[in-house]
Amino acid sequence: MAIVTSFLAPDWATLTQRALRQAQLADLVELRMDEIPHPGMDAMRAFFKACPKPVIVTIGGPEAFGTFGGTQEEHFALLRDAAVAGARFVDIDWRLSLELGEVEPPCHRIVSRHELDGTPEDLVALDEEIREVLYEGDAVKFVTHADCTEDGLRMLRHLRRTRGGTIGFCSGAAGSFTRILAPIFGSPFTYAAPAIMPGEEAQEPTAPGQLRLGELLGILPPGGLSHETAVFGVVGNPIGHSVSPFIHGMALKHVGLDGVYVAFEPKDFDAFLDLADDPVFRGLSVTAPFKERAAVRAKRMEERAKTLGAVNTLVRRNDGSWTGANTDISAVRTCLEKAFGVWSKEPGRPVGMALAQVLVLGTGGAARAAIGAALDIGSTVAVAGRDGDRTGVLAHEMGCQAVRWEDIGSVSYDILIHCTPLGSVGPDSEDTPRATGDQMPIPAELLRPGSLVFDAVYRPVRTPLLAAAQERGCMCIPGAEWFVRQAASQFELFTSHQADDSLLRAAFEGALAQGRG
Repeated sequence: MAIVTSFLAPDWATLTQRALRQAQLADLVELRMDEIPHPGMDAMRAFFKACPKPVIVTIGGPEAFGTFGGTQEEHFALLRDAAVAGARFVDIDWRLSLELGEVEPPCHRIVSRHELDGTPEDLVALDEEIREVLYEGDAVKFVTHADCTEDGLRMLRHLRRTRGGTIGFCSGAAGSFTRILAPIFGSPFTYAAPAIMPGEEAQEPTAPGQLRLGELLGILPPGGLSHETAVFGVVGNPIGHSVSPFIHGMALKHVGLDGVYVAFEPKDFDAFLDLADDPVFRGLSVTAPFKERAAVRAKRMEERAKTLGAVNTLVRRNDGSWTGANTDISAVRTCLEKAFGVWSKEPGRPVGMALAQVLVLGTGGAARAAIGAALDIGSTVAVAGRDGDRTGVLAHEMGCQAVRWEDIGSVSYDILIHCTPLGSVGPDSEDTPRATGDQMPIPAELLRPGSLVFDAVYRPVRTPLLAAAQERGCMCIPGAEWFVRQAASQFELFTSHQADDSLLRAAFEGALAQGRG
């Protein structure tokens, strides 16, 4: 694979200075000359000679997210002269390919097509139209706009069919993952925006969804991408808040595996799995709202996940089918047992988990895992949710007591486990339509003094609930512990390598500190 760093500037001097400063970081340099008049042959020859990497020259109009407003004659003259001056490639829109004609060797043409309105169903037909206007030695660049993850996966499937004959990916935020994965599926190039350099104004990406060079390099495995690179990812909607790519990415690098971990945000989970049928997709972390659907699609399931009817982990088997697991259960159980061993030493508290009364707030997938973990330990469990019918169904399925939300104040408990998104700074989730960082799931006065309080919310680490619980003398377990432990279990299922908990915890803290998620 080769990474092309695309540079854009209002004048030749700025453009070439930026390109030379970062040329060593990428494999090729692309000069976007949308707004720059012909700098003269001497200036171009001097730059191509000074640049340590091959150069692509392109002039983008509205058809390619560009602003070029000159004449066709000016467009062609600049590209032809760039070829003569030493450019390795010139990029031309497919509709102008025949009019431009061949260019001076050893320069080659990249004949590009941008579909800005979406990703058509029949990509093969559009690809064939491009190939009708090629000359010998030309490369094909095919870019569509992704409105959803499914669009991006269809582009990747198309790349696999062309067997390395197409530079391809999707524009738009929903298609960003294709810029990472495209080389695995056969694209010889992927494109990145320049890295942010000290003392230099950050350049805006030249196309929507384009990643910065530093970000892209941070995602790739140590040896770069290959056709054998394993693909892992987190699947949810919404998913932009997830810190999983950063956490799992660090873990993959730590053990030196040839793999990448990215975020997927499909509209339809079944359509996503049907499109993600390539064997390079090895493992998926599943989050809201797809955990129950993942359980349906798994051909095999761990017994506890089957009982819960919710899967947060899918692992591909050699026959192409998926095995489902729920690592939340073991994560919750480990967190509870570890904290209980300290908390229970105080006089008057239960001496064993089997004697403890647990109250779970919420009715989503996280609540199911919390209930399952507490029941496995032998605790008496009650669950409360704002939707009475949903609460009743969940309690019946799990074999615990249902509590009306308005009756929480009358419930006696030793351990409170909060499994709604209230108090999070993240986006909407499966339990409530909106979550903001200043919300409490229940009034502070309903927190039993001295109880053990476990908050599934991990952004921020110290949630409003935990802050209030500390003031009332409670022992607190932050959601970060839940997240890190379930991620460690997932990583082991994905790779058969044991994850370093301390590394994952440090990566998690680093992600939050950098504003990820």
